[in-house]
Amino acid sequence: MTAVSTQIEPFGLAPGHAQLQADARAVAAEFAPRAREVRQHLLDHSEMHPELWAAFCDRGWPGLILPAEYGGTEGGLLGMTVVLEAFAEQNMVLWMPVLSAAIAYAISQVGPGPAKEAWLGRIASGDSLFGMATTEPQVGHNLFRSATEVRRDGDHFVVNGLKRIASGLDVAERVLVFGRSPKTAEGESTGYTTVLLDPHAAGATMTELPMRQREGVKQFQLELNDVRVPADALVGAAGQGLLVMWPFTHVERILTAALCIGSASYGITKSVERAKERVLSGKLAIGAEQAISHPLAGLHSRLEATRLFVYRAAARFDGGVDGSVVAGECNMAKLLTADLAYDAADHAMQVMGAEAWDERNGWLDAFLDARLARSGPVSNEFALNYVALHVLGLPAHK
Repeated sequence: MTAVSTQIEPFGLAPGHAQLQADARAVAAEFAPRAREVRQHLLDHSEMHPELWAAFCDRGWPGLILPAEYGGTEGGLLGMTVVLEAFAEQNMVLWMPVLSAAIAYAISQVGPGPAKEAWLGRIASGDSLFGMATTEPQVGHNLFRSATEVRRDGDHFVVNGLKRIASGLDVAERVLVFGRSPKTAEGESTGYTTVLLDPHAAGATMTELPMRQREGVKQFQLELNDVRVPADALVGAAGQGLLVMWPFTHVERILTAALCIGSASYGITKSVERAKERVLSGKLAIGAEQAISHPLAGLHSRLEATRLFVYRAAARFDGGVDGSVVAGECNMAKLLTADLAYDAADHAMQVMGAEAWDERNGWLDAFLDARLARSGPVSNEFALNYVALHVLGLPAHK
């Protein structure tokens, strides 16, 4: 028989990531009393909160996922995960850094050179933020049916199409647009192309959608009519835009999961505090009632388990585990955490009572943001489709 090791091997963060998490939690705690101010500043001024963003950038956190040669701090996806989670734990959901990090990582992987040289250093320093325009009114998240066209015209690309919904275009210096390359004369597909487009360029029309600034950013429709972008705005290779999307989606899924974990933790923590102090009848607070305490105990248990899974998925991504395996875990992470964040926010609304419906307290935003996580940036149904097809090997309709 092989002896079973009795060495203690805790499933915890390595010292470097543990310190990164502690630092992020300390900074987040400083800004926690101003969480609503942080959210509102971006909406009112189309920029990240200056003091918070300065603290974020001074520590090199925007470049955690990027290589040192482009100004990155090489903390990996796990590093970015624990930082964004720490802020969400204090009710600060920083969505624009998610998009920027995911796009920057994709550029670092697929290039080409001009895009790397022009933008990676700026993203790593926090000087630039990026947005994303992929979904369309009729096809949603199904990129394969994208009707937007990106065609080459000499030393430019010309973009035509309609994108909805795109987050934070008023904040983004560039937006990554995914579109279809022109078909051949025989009507055959020539693939997909992605370009970095200035949302304020001639021919681009941004229309804010009345979505009450979900996730703390404005949401837009982006209409593109013969928008010309220089050839060096290409990301990846013409006709191979899907190779840009795969590394992007892995990072986006995990960082979305990080925000959801933090939001769930915030909801649970505040619910527990309220359940310990709110007395409606008798001498004991409502936390003594199993209708309150059991859901909180269940949510806490799910949070602990789900956090471990997300950390593992991020660490495996950083460790170079096969992309097909990582893709499955990234989708599962997003699925599990979106449901957890929603359930935590829903129970928090119940525990808080009438206080939760007072818009000044921020619980309605927390609840609606958590609900949105089940629909975007990719819907839970699309995540389930991926797991069913590519992880479980089940058949799919064509």
